[in-house]
Amino acid sequence: MKHLIAITLAMVVAMTANAQQEETWEEAWEEIMQEMAEEDENDEELREAMHEHLSQLAANPLELNTATIQDLEQIPFLNEAQVLAIADYRIKYGPMRSMAELKMIKELDYRRRELLERFAYVDDTVESQTPRQRDRLHSQLTATARVPFYTRKGDDNGYLGYKYRHSLRYELTYGKHVKAGLTGAQDAGEPFFANGNKWGYDNYSYYVQLSKMGLAEKVIVGKYKVKAGMGLVLGSSFQLGKQASLMSLGRTVATLRPHASRSEADYFHGAAATLALLGRGKATPPLTLTLFASRRAMDGTLADNGTVTTLNTNGYHRTESEMERKHNTHLSAVGARLAFTSGRWLVAMNGVYTSMDRELTPPATSLYRRYNAKGRHFSNASIDYRYTHRRLTVSGETAVCRDGAMATANSIGVMPAEGLTITALCRFYSYKYNGLYSHAFGNNSNARNESGLMLGATWNPLPHLHLQAYADYAHHPWARYLVSKPSDDWEMMAQAAWKERRWTLTARTRIRLRQRDNEEKTALTDNNEYRARLALTLSPSRRVKLKTQIDAVRTFYLQAYKGAMISQHITVKRQSWTASATAAFFNTDGYYSRLYMYERQMAYEFYSPAFFGKGMRLAAMVTADIGKSLRLTARLSNTNYFDRDSAGTGLQQTDHSSLTDLDLQLSWKL
Repeated sequence: MKHLIAITLAMVVAMTANAQQEETWEEAWEEIMQEMAEEDENDEELREAMHEHLSQLAANPLELNTATIQDLEQIPFLNEAQVLAIADYRIKYGPMRSMAELKMIKELDYRRRELLERFAYVDDTVESQTPRQRDRLHSQLTATARVPFYTRKGDDNGYLGYKYRHSLRYELTYGKHVKAGLTGAQDAGEPFFANGNKWGYDNYSYYVQLSKMGLAEKVIVGKYKVKAGMGLVLGSSFQLGKQASLMSLGRTVATLRPHASRSEADYFHGAAATLALLGRGKATPPLTLTLFASRRAMDGTLADNGTVTTLNTNGYHRTESEMERKHNTHLSAVGARLAFTSGRWLVAMNGVYTSMDRELTPPATSLYRRYNAKGRHFSNASIDYRYTHRRLTVSGETAVCRDGAMATANSIGVMPAEGLTITALCRFYSYKYNGLYSHAFGNNSNARNESGLMLGATWNPLPHLHLQAYADYAHHPWARYLVSKPSDDWEMMAQAAWKERRWTLTARTRIRLRQRDNEEKTALTDNNEYRARLALTLSPSRRVKLKTQIDAVRTFYLQAYKGAMISQHITVKRQSWTASATAAFFNTDGYYSRLYMYERQMAYEFYSPAFFGKGMRLAAMVTADIGKSLRLTARLSNTNYFDRDSAGTGLQQTDHSSLTDLDLQLSWKL
């Protein structure tokens, strides 16, 4: 297998003579994807949902001449002033003729313009098209599979299914009014048409969406996500992290969108609609009402008395015990959002009520869970606001839960000069506040037990120089996981990128100063982390892209740990196919000094492995268009550890030091 990987890498290098350069959205926004990869492991489901949403945007780019303000707000790197600037430009000058006109909008820096080209396009014939020409039917069927060339302990004894991971995804669109989708997903080890999965796949996501249908701005039936304000009450979506917040100036966005990913976390199941109570047909109706109703099944860990101690969201049903927990608890929810928009102001009220068919009783023995949500009935309400000016954005949300505990988050973003933006975001989340659907900015994604302030800036002092930096302080007044006392966190990041026509040099450092229980759990001790990265991206011609990256980490928890990784990436493109390869060598003192490397995957797939110990990572991927309808992607990856004879723990353990996977994907445009 090692020889096969080496041959594949050699083939990729040999093909550079006849390739054509063209960045994908993942390459253009790689630093944000890398930040997502470095987040804590317990947010894996959220990271997968983030990537799926961005993949959807890239696969269905917006036509800038017909996109509404609500459409433009779905692009996460645009702030409010930039969204309004694009809309104002169209009103003043009429339809755009090409993407080059974005240079005329001074609120858009070169980085935003570069990214926007991956999620939007300009069709100067759209105004002259007849409704029949615009309302065309498009559909796509995508099949994905992963084949591991190794066996885990659970594959021999413990897992109910085979070791292969696969999914099937179907999407249909009819113009801008109708959209539907169905996704079936199977994790490795889960049974297929057997052992509790009589309908085949372990998990299905499905939806039908109607847009701009009379009074209804949007209607979704099936599985969907709702986000409102800062996410304190309805954050059933995603947060892109602190670096991305600098680009968006911490803006608030209300979204109602389908849930189409394989993730089983953070979605509603039922029906939802956004209605234009006033200003029907306008780009921004002044008064809108969003209503939703949901009943969904969840996995719960049950106590002996039948109550639920923990709601599980990882979606794994590989063993007998995991299958017993499958869908043993049901949540029913109803909610609403009433939003009023006038000029540059927006004010909205949000509310959600949830009931469970089992009582939620967190373990009293865990100090950090003492104030977790408990009972059978839950309610949350909030008011959020937003004011937007060409150089100023102010937004925030204040929420209360059933028990009267409060949470609030507020941000201000200013652009004092062209090329310079400054963002401040403060938050206070009571340790008694609970929101079953909250996901907000902060170190705790569930918006509780935290107060803090982030200050950040982006600056283009020179045409080729892009600077980013932030500092964030957070105080946690109650115990957290592995932290039994009140604690404080500091996080600081600085990044500089110099971009020329054929090369880009990026330097980045991030410092996290945290606290954690000592071994005896009698006091807090430092748990600090220092990371640095230096990357050089070269495009020696339009036919090839090379990237060399060096990562280093030094951590302190009871003792010092260090690690380093050097990686080489290459991408080659021709008119009908793309090939890429990665080779990385890592050497760390152990898990506390682990390193992350974002790896491009196939469409709708996100993977962020952590490397520790000593070893090498190799990966090669080829995507080929077969005619106009078929696209085939194959990806071969190998991790070879030099310092151990086995990898993984428990049922995931494999008695091999070298792990090889083959991923295959076939997309068919019908």
